[in-house]
Amino acid sequence: SETSGSETSETSIDAFRAQVRDFLEARFSPLDPLADDRREDIITRAPGGEKPLVDAAVALQRDLAAAGLAAAHVPVEHGGRGLTPAHHKVLEAELRHFDAPSLRPLRIGMHLVLGTLLRSASEEQKARYVPPLVRAEEQWCQLFSEPDAGSDLASLRTRATLVEGRWVLNGQKVWSSYAARADFGLLLARSDPDAAKPQVGMTMFVLPMAAPGVTVTELVDITGGRHFNEVFLEDVRLGPEMVVGEVNAGWAVSQGTLGGERSGYMGGCGGGRRARQVIGAATSHHKVDDATVRQRIAAVVSAERVLEWVRDRYADGSLCDGHPAAGSMMKLIAGTLEQTSSELVADISGPAALAWASDDVDGDIPAHDLNATRQSRIAGGTHEIQRNLLAERVLGLPR
Repeated sequence: SETSGSETSETSIDAFRAQVRDFLEARFSPLDPLADDRREDIITRAPGGEKPLVDAAVALQRDLAAAGLAAAHVPVEHGGRGLTPAHHKVLEAELRHFDAPSLRPLRIGMHLVLGTLLRSASEEQKARYVPPLVRAEEQWCQLFSEPDAGSDLASLRTRATLVEGRWVLNGQKVWSSYAARADFGLLLARSDPDAAKPQVGMTMFVLPMAAPGVTVTELVDITGGRHFNEVFLEDVRLGPEMVVGEVNAGWAVSQGTLGGERSGYMGGCGGGRRARQVIGAATSHHKVDDATVRQRIAAVVSAERVLEWVRDRYADGSLCDGHPAAGSMMKLIAGTLEQTSSELVADISGPAALAWASDDVDGDIPAHDLNATRQSRIAGGTHEIQRNLLAERVLGLPR
């Protein structure tokens, strides 16, 4: 049915798909469906550094926004077209068929921050921040994790103290992807240290990354990548208009953000990608007839298909009767599959996974993937935390 400010009834999924394809076909070549699409990897293999990846993502997002194809599910008054999430998924699906830049460097803003702002921000905040976010005129990062409060977010120590009507922030955040390139951060801080429960005394803020007292430093990951950052806050002052949601109610706001992070985690899996990687390795190293290798390949293929089924059931609300915490199942399966498949490729490759010719530009891929996937059981909440969430919130087991 027609909704206010929406064209949902006028633009079918097929018509929108045609618009997207016309846009992409005019700019990019089709992607070989059998090629390894590395654009969705959590830790990107970027020999040229992160900057070209971010710049390319920004350019593509701006072109998509100008064509009316970016964030089509966002209300018209906030820079979208008022269509449905299904329309937005069409764009994501079609991008996989073309040799286009990855939008992954913008996903924190477009996936996590955007959803949080639309759910919890004031109308004034939505009007100010959502349109430039959609148009990639402003980039965002997420500032939750701390050195002693990663998966156990309730232990965070960054303080927000109200002084003469303004909030003064002091603390440290870590593992903040692309923070060095961000204009704003979605930041969770402890605003009531005397609250009866630690989760009660937290507030969510919009942090201008250029504010006095904000310092961002690089962190080099295990593969040599530099997109992770550490953020230091020293007497950073924010007005009351930078609070997202209610004061001391930031924990509830953050759970929506984290739920989106966990439920959207595929870890570069899906569409048979992990199957193609392990089968390709076995073929190139002449091990397809090895019974043990074939058994391990079958386990990877099965796990990837199960992950896709779980993703689809979560998306249509049938997984665990639509319980929001059920998204942790995706994180568990995808994180385990990332490691299992990279380990199998390295085992099949043997010495070639450890040393390669200097002129082999792709020789480092097995070693890179083996190292990069070490984070898959940690990022977005450790697997231990995911199991606890499923046990307590979905199964109703005692703590």
